[in-house]
Amino acid sequence: MLDHVYTRRRSIVAAFGASAAVALAGTGPVPLADAHAASCSGAKANINKASASKLRSALLCLVNNKRASAGLKAIKANRKLEKAATRHAKDMVKRDYFAHQRPGGPDLGERLERAGWSGSAFGETIAYGCGSSASPKATLRGWLNSPPHRAILLSATYKAGGLGVGAEAPCGNHGATWVLDVGRR
Repeated sequence: MLDHVYTRRRSIVAAFGASAAVALAGTGPVPLADAHAASCSGAKANINKASASKLRSALLCLVNNKRASAGLKAIKANRKLEKAATRHAKDMVKRDYFAHQRPGGPDLGERLERAGWSGSAFGETIAYGCGSSASPKATLRGWLNSPPHRAILLSATYKAGGLGVGAEAPCGNHGATWVLDVGRR
């Protein structure tokens, strides 16, 4: 499910749900080489059997491998962005919604401020998946098959990032809800 895309402070914000993977793949799937996945421990990890830390590390590794293959510098892990992303992923799971902002809740800028982060540009991608589509590798594949997500992941603007993961999804408790917050100071 594609939520919405908008620009705020020179950033692109997009949302992606597992059901959109087929609908958004009109130009064909974006290949994700097994060599890239193999170099990232936990890339195919089962959400119910791996720690949140391992899942976050695997997805950031995959994102950075893809950025490197596009000639971009790696996104450096940032604890404040991770804090904001984790809070949002857990909030979506707890309150049973999938969006960049819950009704009446803080927007991305406010969430980043509350986590102690400030910068000149920021963006966010969100995703969910169940079963094998909840793995870090499947999440990256879905984001790369979505033009707005791909633009965020492969933007030279963003230098830092943080991932959050919730251990449930709108499709059930064998899933994951992912949030990637990125930014530049």
